[in-house]
Amino acid sequence: MIMRHITCAVVFLLGLTTPLWAVECKDLDSKAKIQQFLTKAMDSNPLLRAKVSAKFEVSPCEGKACKSKKLRKSFAETIHLVRSGKNARLYFVKGDHAPGCLVRRGQRRFLCSSCRSGSNESCRSFTASDSSTWPGTNIDTSDFNLLKKDISSAKCQPLKNKQGFLMIESLRSAKPYDRILSYYDKQKEVPITVNFFNKGVLRKVYRFFPKYYVKVKGQWFSTVMRVRTTKGREKAYLFETLLHIPRSKGRPQLYLNPKKDPALRTVSLDSLFATN
Repeated sequence: MIMRHITCAVVFLLGLTTPLWAVECKDLDSKAKIQQFLTKAMDSNPLLRAKVSAKFEVSPCEGKACKSKKLRKSFAETIHLVRSGKNARLYFVKGDHAPGCLVRRGQRRFLCSSCRSGSNESCRSFTASDSSTWPGTNIDTSDFNLLKKDISSAKCQPLKNKQGFLMIESLRSAKPYDRILSYYDKQKEVPITVNFFNKGVLRKVYRFFPKYYVKVKGQWFSTVMRVRTTKGREKAYLFETLLHIPRSKGRPQLYLNPKKDPALRTVSLDSLFATN
């Protein structure tokens, strides 16, 4: 009798720690509901957070260089991203662009050639239509805005062979992509792949990896991402960027409050975005 009560208690407690609900396509039966779901899902991408401090190891490559570990290593960079509201800073800690940084203050952009963890020097303003693209990579944060911009129709489709996932097809009425197929984990409500098409040809793939999602303050975040510029198939790619968040003392170097980042504890955010 005692053992039966203990067993029931264990089952009950396990039930409390196991997700009891997963999103289904029946819950996403309108364009508005799909848009709301996509907004929440993309919040798992540290690059898109309105407030974040994170360090990234970035490895871009083009053509045959992608097959050579030595060549890839020569292009590798360490980048520290800080975003706070309308301000953002990309600091190139190591690599070809080091010790430079890109600073955004509202609508203004600055390129600084000499930066440190908490200061920017030799800065000049610039205007660029592709300012949302990370230098030397094919990562363009504006790509994710296309999931909600100029959408003519959107529908959710369950996947018969993969019960834990669902697919959303978004058709667009504007360039550069007219169709987006994105796949999501139903329980975590996070993206796995986002595929961009133009005139029926796969042009770009953002891939996230389920086992590299981590929970920070109760929310799932991606710590590994692969971006491929393709010519019809994901495996037939012209350019690739691998990005991951390294760990320090057993935890990913990802902070939802920049002031909690040990690298910024003695730095004011005002000075971090200063370009004088």
